[in-house]
Amino acid sequence: MPLAIYILALAAFVVGTQSYVFSGLLADLAADLGVSVSTAGQLIAAFAITSAIASPLVVTALSRFERKKVLIASLAGVSIINLVTAFLPVFEGFLAARVVVAIVSAGVMPMAGAIGASLVPAERQGQALGIILSGLTIAFIVGVPLGTVVGSAFGWRSTFVFAAIVALAVIPAITFLVPTSTADDTPPKSDWSVLKKPVVLLGLFLIGTSFIAAYPIITYLGPIITAATGLEGAGIGAMQSAIGFGSIGGLIVGSILADRRAFIPNMRVMYLLFALVLGTWSFVFLTDNAGTWFKIALVAVVIFLTSATLIAPSPAIEKALVQADPKQSALTLALNTSVIYLGQGVGAGIGGLVVGSIGFAALGHVGAGIAFVAFIAALMAKAR
Repeated sequence: MPLAIYILALAAFVVGTQSYVFSGLLADLAADLGVSVSTAGQLIAAFAITSAIASPLVVTALSRFERKKVLIASLAGVSIINLVTAFLPVFEGFLAARVVVAIVSAGVMPMAGAIGASLVPAERQGQALGIILSGLTIAFIVGVPLGTVVGSAFGWRSTFVFAAIVALAVIPAITFLVPTSTADDTPPKSDWSVLKKPVVLLGLFLIGTSFIAAYPIITYLGPIITAATGLEGAGIGAMQSAIGFGSIGGLIVGSILADRRAFIPNMRVMYLLFALVLGTWSFVFLTDNAGTWFKIALVAVVIFLTSATLIAPSPAIEKALVQADPKQSALTLALNTSVIYLGQGVGAGIGGLVVGSIGFAALGHVGAGIAFVAFIAALMAKAR
């Protein structure tokens, strides 16, 4: 695999890190800015919603420019905005800054994916895209926790300085180690007619449904862990690390299968497994031995499998989106990013309704039911 693919994964690492780098110190941020923790959480929601809307629009607006230059300019903007954010005095300023940085960073993942796909032959695009996606996962294992450590030592504002430095540090590597691809010589204008292709619609539906199914659980994972195991504080953090390791496992398996199996049969198997794994969350609450090592191990395994089966289809879906029309790969990958963020928001909303009306134990059944809809869609799709 070309070195440039791994460098492009660093761009994904920047996006994942700067998106949630302050989340571990959200209570400190809220206290200093004079708002409630729930209000401070709007910084994350504002970023996700803006990213969902902005990603395809930004890529469309910048489609006439060389992809590598857009990627570098986006990372430079992310660095500058995060640095400025660190010194803002009021919450409203932070909220506006998160909206702006969401717009500026909206082109990073689509451009990185499009460049990466153009640097390898078609039979290796699944693995290349999986490696680039791994940057997001590593950000949650390394980048975000490291930002929390920096913020704990130097104050929560330093987390934004840390994010700015990370973004800035990646730019020289992309400038000198990522070649300008042939596609960048005459970058095509975005053509939204690519949405008429069935494989594009199916891929976007599947990835969006994935996150709608999983995020009722992921959004409330902290309270779920406490309710199921009795763990709190650092114990929750340790259990949450299973998300990152599961995602890496899912990317490795998903990347290999994306290049070895046909798209539709691949999706049928993956989404059936995904639905079964989500259903085990309700089983977790039926085992009445909270706090025991068995229950803790059970929850950790289910977290690992949830993140693995959530992420595993991504390389194959992104490969299908790229190959549907290679000239429009930046746009289709931007739409992919958009539906992921929308799925997270919708899933979190559904989770809130379920927890408030029924309780945690029903989340597994709800998530499994939504995932099963994706399985049915894959089952009904024509394997062409």
